[in-house]
Amino acid sequence: MGSNIDRYLLAEKAGSEGVWDWDLRTDTLYLSPRFKGFLGLPPGDANRPRDWLSLVHADDVEWLNASFEAQMVGLAIPFQIEHRVRHADAAISGDAIEWRWLVCRGMAVMDSLGEPIRLVGSVADITDRKIAEQALRKSEERYALAAAASNDGLYDWDLIANRVYYAPRWASLLGLSASDLSDSPEEWLGRVHPADRPALTTALAALNGSEDGAFQAEYRMRGADGQTRWFACRGIAALDPMGEPVRLVGSQSDITDRKTAEQRLRQSEERYALAAAGAADGLWDWNIDNGEVYYSPRWKAMLGLDEPEVASTITEWFSRVVPDDLDGLRTAVNLHLTGERNHLQHEFRIRRSDGGESWMLVRGLAVRDDKGCAVRMAGSMTDITARKKAEQQLLFDAFHDAMTGLPNRTLLLDRIGQALDRNRRAGARQFAAILIDLDRFKAINDALGSATGDRLLKIIAKRLDNSRRVGDTLARLSADEFAVLLDEIDDVGDALGAAERMAQAISRPVTLEGHDVVLTSSIGVALSATGYDRAEDMLRDASLAMYRAKTGGRARIDVFDSHLRRQAMAMMRTEADLRTALEQDQLCLYYQPIVSLRTGQIAGFEALMRWNHPDRGLVPPNDFIPLAEETGLIVPMGRWALQVATRQLQVWQERFPRPTPLFMSVNVSSRQFRDDDLVQVVGDLLAAIPIPPSSLKLELTESLLMADPEKYEAVMRRIRDMDVRLSIDDFGTGYSSLAYLHRFPVDTLKIDRSFVQAIASGQGNAAIVHVISTLATILNMDAIAEGVETAEEAGYLSDIMCKYAQGYHFARPAPPDVAERLLAAEAAPGVALIP
Repeated sequence: MGSNIDRYLLAEKAGSEGVWDWDLRTDTLYLSPRFKGFLGLPPGDANRPRDWLSLVHADDVEWLNASFEAQMVGLAIPFQIEHRVRHADAAISGDAIEWRWLVCRGMAVMDSLGEPIRLVGSVADITDRKIAEQALRKSEERYALAAAASNDGLYDWDLIANRVYYAPRWASLLGLSASDLSDSPEEWLGRVHPADRPALTTALAALNGSEDGAFQAEYRMRGADGQTRWFACRGIAALDPMGEPVRLVGSQSDITDRKTAEQRLRQSEERYALAAAGAADGLWDWNIDNGEVYYSPRWKAMLGLDEPEVASTITEWFSRVVPDDLDGLRTAVNLHLTGERNHLQHEFRIRRSDGGESWMLVRGLAVRDDKGCAVRMAGSMTDITARKKAEQQLLFDAFHDAMTGLPNRTLLLDRIGQALDRNRRAGARQFAAILIDLDRFKAINDALGSATGDRLLKIIAKRLDNSRRVGDTLARLSADEFAVLLDEIDDVGDALGAAERMAQAISRPVTLEGHDVVLTSSIGVALSATGYDRAEDMLRDASLAMYRAKTGGRARIDVFDSHLRRQAMAMMRTEADLRTALEQDQLCLYYQPIVSLRTGQIAGFEALMRWNHPDRGLVPPNDFIPLAEETGLIVPMGRWALQVATRQLQVWQERFPRPTPLFMSVNVSSRQFRDDDLVQVVGDLLAAIPIPPSSLKLELTESLLMADPEKYEAVMRRIRDMDVRLSIDDFGTGYSSLAYLHRFPVDTLKIDRSFVQAIASGQGNAAIVHVISTLATILNMDAIAEGVETAEEAGYLSDIMCKYAQGYHFARPAPPDVAERLLAAEAAPGVALIP
């Protein structure tokens, strides 16, 4: 240990640091004489770690201990930590404690097994450096505050490395970008006017003998545009322990305006260091002690004022503020003066000399005395009228429909919510939500074009606006949907009367592009008396009532009742269950035979979808197919049905071979035909399942073909080119046009059951069956009569040479195994379905 101590003493004499050596095995601590001098400990070798740690500042001792502990657990990286210590006799004398700063470095010494046995290191007194850093931070804060108010450009010059950091604002004051500058001092000094450069270099040289390290100079500089401008530069030097400057930090501000109008300014350049400078801003400087305020020429010009018109008082400013905004401005100023806010920033309106109003943004900072009391405050005032108008327009757009200018759904819901709140608080009179849907507007829009459709909507919006009462809110919710909040009504009669007025306003003819357009509307009404907590619920119920009016035949008015909500909830549950049914294979196909009336044998089947609901049992198609159409679920359901029916047909064709193979008719919904790639689906199916394409029949409705004849004709011809057959379902109930029979590649006409049932009663509709059957024969098509329930109907159809029939008279729709038994029984000699 002695030789170690000798080395420590020798090292200590060569440098300025004290050394220490902590033997972890004996928990003894060697402290060099210089280290003991830092701590005020008496000479001697006998020390414990607590002799050092007990003198460490309470805020630093945990970090120091943590550094030691990290070395004790094997951390191989040396540590360095700064901490404060007091002199050992400070507590004894009772004098105020003076804390010194030490920087401690150390590391662990390991034994042959890699276990730490000693901690060794050095300490140096860095109190002077810390004091210098603290002074520098204070100066940086002081200049940061000045820059925040004046928008000055900051710089930081490392005098040792001779490199300068220029803030982006410093560059922009010269019309430069930050990328245009290097970190050389020549970027600064080289741009200074030659006549001003000696004074600047002299001021910089004087820093060497300066006590406070402060620096200030004014000079001209050349900007990017070649023009010369005046700048005020301030800075403070950070000194090393020898008193030599090592770093210069500060700010530079454009004082061209002050230089050119020096005689009119009554304060020093400090005013501009505190005030926000900018070409568009007006400057002000308020001397709180004497009440005088300086207003720059730009400040007065923004208000349209001349110099003699403006008194140097704060009242001159505040008296022009719009009264509604004055209290807010006073409060903002007072909060900053009292120190509750770090700076002043507030928006307000002010009257100009022409009587108009402008929006202003005021910014400012206070200068405080030693007690923290504000003695001056200076800043800028910016005209933000254009920005405010843009914000108001954005706010209007957020709550209004762009085309009609009416409130949108968001604003309507807010108004309904306010009405609900009033009703709950004060028991106010009833109100109603009226939802208006224009009937068949999409068809009119498609026929006349979107531009004409928009003109029509504007006309309807104007009519509705004229028919509403003052105080009621009219909104546009979607393309062809409007809504009205009808406030303060006595009963449902008032709401129905208002709805009727609006329906009549809509139904008046409109002449557009030489066409007289007549619109009707389906209207739903929801009353506040129903009881609502949320605006969305009331609008939803009005929508449900409108939907019932539309499905009831259009051009109707319906009032919401609780039964309608139960229906809607039931529909929602059914939709959810239907999605589950598709995922969990609850859907199945039943097959109804289609019989040849000539032979009495099964010629094919129609695949009919059923739903095996886990609770409701077998659900008939009328209870879920329309909902599937509406929600779009019919598309994946239709794909599934087409695939299952085709595979079943392959099985039966293989088990019951015939010269003319069995065929399968599969219904294709309008939604599936429109939204799915039916050509690709059918093509993939025929490639995967080996059946004769002509044995697959796709059944379409008349109304589908009329929706978009050109598009659907092309799709049908591509399917027909694959030799797949096409059938028109329920023929005779829709358009029944010979033109489309000639146009579309149709193979089969299915006669609706309503005509077949008229056979037994002798009604005139029975003759239609004969006409359709004859028409099919003439056009080389097949005719299939649906809904045959009696032998008389079957006999009549046979007599008129109708080719096929299906119905309960022959067999009901049945699961695959039951249908297959019919085929097996028919295969026996002499067996047929027709008696």
